[in-house]
Amino acid sequence: MADTIRLSSVEGAGNWWRSLTWAGEALTNGGLQIEMTRYGIGASEPLLRVAAGEADLACTLSVAAAQAAKGLGLHKNGEATSIRGLAHLIRPNQHYFNMIRADVGIRSLAEIAEKKPKLDMSIGEKAYVSGQIPEVYMRHYGVELFRDIEAWGGSFQTSHPNTIPLIAQGKSNSLMREDTPAGPAGVAAQLFPFVLLPLDEDIADLIERDYCAPKVTIPAGTIHGQKEPCLSVTNPGFELIVNKDLPDDVAYRMAKALDQSSVEAFAAQDVFYSVRHAPKSTAPLHPGAARYYREQGVLK
Repeated sequence: MADTIRLSSVEGAGNWWRSLTWAGEALTNGGLQIEMTRYGIGASEPLLRVAAGEADLACTLSVAAAQAAKGLGLHKNGEATSIRGLAHLIRPNQHYFNMIRADVGIRSLAEIAEKKPKLDMSIGEKAYVSGQIPEVYMRHYGVELFRDIEAWGGSFQTSHPNTIPLIAQGKSNSLMREDTPAGPAGVAAQLFPFVLLPLDEDIADLIERDYCAPKVTIPAGTIHGQKEPCLSVTNPGFELIVNKDLPDDVAYRMAKALDQSSVEAFAAQDVFYSVRHAPKSTAPLHPGAARYYREQGVLK
């Protein structure tokens, strides 16, 4: 087997880094040697390192893993089809929240193109699915997101941890990115009245089909002041990904270690592991991991 399992992430990375650290501790407890690196800033970098064989294990959004494995969306050139799933980590209700402060006067996504408001927006980086998916669905409403918002006097900030301070200071009035009700989206709605704007059915269907983000209805009351259900798309969680060329016995031992040698079910805050859900990777499961899950009776 491989002498050392190389785990890799980027600077910052928040819950990805916490989840990867959780995985590294489980692998070490399971008798595997690991090496952890953390460098770069591009959100796609860890996934691409695994695809290129430069790292053995990384954490990424479920939507990104699905696009990479299928050669769709951000990875339509097929450079990352070599990735495989090791384990799915659950992060419930991580939906794409499209929110604008109520006092801006926007009541639908279509109105943005009509009224051209000044939006200081929290959004994921353009070169990653966090920013790519809103860019695609806003084009449906006649807005070239990463051109028009700034042309109308607005701005972008892509550091998710900075969202709450900026909203609290009145320096951010909109959010279009994947988030949970416990994250900045939910906190923002507690600080100021926000309007949650729904997608049209046809663009939600297209995003689900071509960009691997499942359609979802966000129930009324999910965030403070939300009186109606809201159609959007969602990110099913995080994926721990490996390369298809990782030896089967190594992937088997890694999957076993995550299940039997992790110290707790929570990988990071509201991100957690369950062997029942681990096989539900959005990338095809590595055969070695699949063998372990079949032995546990959680995969047919």
